[in-house]
Amino acid sequence: MNYKKISIASVTVGMLAAGSAFAQTAEIGTWAGFRKAATSFTFDDNAPNHVTHAAPAFDEYGYKATFNLVYNWNPDWSGFQKMADNGHEIASHSNTHGQNMSGEEASSKKNIEGKIKQKYGTITVAYPNCNVPGMDALKANYIAGRICGNGQEVMGKDGPSDWFRVPAHMTGSTGSFNNTNAFTGAMQQAIQKGGWVMFLTHGFSNAGNNGNANYSPTDLNAIKGALKWASERDGDLWVTTFRSATMYIKERKASKIEASTSGNTITVKLTHNIADNISKFDYPLSVRVKSDWKKVEVKQGDATLESKVDGGYIYFDAVPNGGDILVKNADAAPESSSSAEPPASSSSSEIAGSSSSETALPVQVIDDRHIAAYVDASGYITVQNAQGLNITVFNSLGNVVRSTKGIGCEQKVFSGAKGMYVVKIGNRAWTLKIK
Repeated sequence: MNYKKISIASVTVGMLAAGSAFAQTAEIGTWAGFRKAATSFTFDDNAPNHVTHAAPAFDEYGYKATFNLVYNWNPDWSGFQKMADNGHEIASHSNTHGQNMSGEEASSKKNIEGKIKQKYGTITVAYPNCNVPGMDALKANYIAGRICGNGQEVMGKDGPSDWFRVPAHMTGSTGSFNNTNAFTGAMQQAIQKGGWVMFLTHGFSNAGNNGNANYSPTDLNAIKGALKWASERDGDLWVTTFRSATMYIKERKASKIEASTSGNTITVKLTHNIADNISKFDYPLSVRVKSDWKKVEVKQGDATLESKVDGGYIYFDAVPNGGDILVKNADAAPESSSSAEPPASSSSSEIAGSSSSETALPVQVIDDRHIAAYVDASGYITVQNAQGLNITVFNSLGNVVRSTKGIGCEQKVFSGAKGMYVVKIGNRAWTLKIK
């Protein structure tokens, strides 16, 4: 990724520390990975083809989308749970899809959470018919709500003026967003503006069973073309869920970062003051620290963080309020990789019912947490919901290339050469392929 061409948020620089430490420049990226912009795709009305066609289209590129369910319309709960386990967001679209969901704000959230297990629960909502219900009930249950367009669908870097009226482009036959150029044009506007754009889709005009999602059908190939276009510009554009974009913006705006150097260690403090009874805001923020070191090791607590050195900066993702981040000059240290035998459970014959996966880690449920992993669009092996668990990545030769501990809701654990890797989380392991 060419970090020299990116925009960043202006944040606090560390104060002089006691002793021999001195202030160090540290910055938080406006968007994850220090990209220029973000985009989110949302899907309403739990169509069967959201499971069979939409999710696979996003998974092909390591991208994730938001799917808004109507509880009483009997969604494919198993299918949507697998999507949640693979990083997609499952959100609320009411119980009944009446003209207005007033009175169903809390119950639809609770009902969906009774069926779908995901890190934060159900914390965003899309209003049926785009009619905004009671604000008090919304704020008591969600962190953000999506409407239809309001003429300002390409938002700035700080998101909407009202988090419960987040605008989105309606796609499909009712308007102009039914071809790849329409999608890419809006995403290009977001890149030029340094902002965020969302899309609202129901069913498809040419792919599988729409179920109740018959309004304004969209050409699936138009979306696939948009995803391909985005993947070719992954250094500029972050494709993510409504939930993740919301959390990232809110955390970034509320965060303070300080850094100081003492000897061969840079200490970074990343904190925010968000007090929210709906969700714990622990989504990782992208950070860079100015340094001429060529090789580093970055740790936050017991977790070794994936890091890159480029253009005079050290880049990594860290969890706010997750403890001090220690960046050590490892230029003279031996390679972190060490020889070790791959775990016995990495054998494809021992993965229940299937061969090893090249794109996604079969889900493991530990203490009601759905542990998952996948290779994202940037080629990072990323794990979810593995807080406190040991994570080890082996290469095809059986050498350990990363040993760390889970921290936060989502964590990039390794980015290396193309090929097969064994990822061990807790006491089980599977294979993933970096393409």
